[in-house]
Amino acid sequence: MNTIILKKMFSRMRFKIALRNITRHRLRSLLSISMIAGAVCSIILFHGLSDFVLESLKHIAAENQFGNMQIAKDKYWAPGKEGRKLRMFNLDELKQLKELHPEVIKVSGRLSFFGLVSNGDLSIGGKVIGVDTIGEPNFTKSMRIMSGKFFNDNNAKEGMIGQLLAKQMNVKPGDNITVLTNTVDGVMNAMDLTVSGIFSAGIDEIDSQVIYIPLGLTQTILDTPNVDIAVLKFAKLAQSETSAPIINRELKAGNTLLRARTWQDLAVLFRQCEKFYAVQNRLIEAILLALMFLGILNSVSMTVVERTGEIGTLRSFGESRSDIISQFVLESLLLTLVGTIVGSIGSWAIIQIIHIAKIATEMPGVSVPFTLHLNFLFSSVFYASFLALATSVIATYIPAKRAAHMNIVDALRKNI
Repeated sequence: MNTIILKKMFSRMRFKIALRNITRHRLRSLLSISMIAGAVCSIILFHGLSDFVLESLKHIAAENQFGNMQIAKDKYWAPGKEGRKLRMFNLDELKQLKELHPEVIKVSGRLSFFGLVSNGDLSIGGKVIGVDTIGEPNFTKSMRIMSGKFFNDNNAKEGMIGQLLAKQMNVKPGDNITVLTNTVDGVMNAMDLTVSGIFSAGIDEIDSQVIYIPLGLTQTILDTPNVDIAVLKFAKLAQSETSAPIINRELKAGNTLLRARTWQDLAVLFRQCEKFYAVQNRLIEAILLALMFLGILNSVSMTVVERTGEIGTLRSFGESRSDIISQFVLESLLLTLVGTIVGSIGSWAIIQIIHIAKIATEMPGVSVPFTLHLNFLFSSVFYASFLALATSVIATYIPAKRAAHMNIVDALRKNI
């Protein structure tokens, strides 16, 4: 039965009648197409913006701030009153793990501490992070070097200082700073460093307090061969998420105190933005589709009133109620098809214009302006088209059903 209805609905004659009715009310059809195109275009643009922001935060978190995966002792993830030595471990403990997981390309260590950073006149508390630039080759590529250069020797007495911290301390590349802290045994230790460069990770939390120095130098300052965390680099980022449960089971079975966490577990800002954009996009979609629904509902209702006599004539000639409904729905589908095509092309054009204009903007929590970029996603095009199609069909069906259930005699009187 449904097949017969579809064949009748999409017959050549039906298409001709639908095209005639659409072109008969050109202005109304153009308004309907404009509403559909506007809704589709807006949905694609908002999805493109959120995708760009999330991809940027993902890159910062997974390549710079946390790495693909981190392994550390339980006491590091949930510190208590124990000494710092109990929260550290040696990278040699992970040799077997790397052999069991060929998808792990590199294992490198990080060691950090809070201490005083002085330029001779001013002392400020900061977080010093020791990184292995050989084990994490992409680390230097995932941040913006504002001036100077990144160190490339794990034992060089150099450091990269965050842009906001450098501004507060009034230092530039080539200047000397002193780092003061306690070793793991509680002995006061200090070391003079040369500022090799100034960086910006794009996040205030990092740029205002972090100094990156070579891992070997950090171990010298703290007087230890161990590290706080091991950073794992995978062949593909997605492998870190699928491998995490397996690695944790192996670590637990080996009676170690080590546990693994993926970048997603650690990236709080990314998760917060992901949830925010999910809610924001759903809310915007609801508003746009509601306006589109009301516009199409009003347009079709007016069309039904104007074509009451025509509907009565068709019914008197033997057209069924489903035939009347399918005719209106077909016209709506054609308008929606044109609207989605126009909206998709329009969104692509707007995105290109935005990229050419190179619009600079800022975000909360971001320390430097960035150039606005929107990703054109085919998945968003299909998603927006589906929503527009469903909304259009529902908005058309309501008045079309009312038209199909008109009394034939009353409808024919409209022709008199």
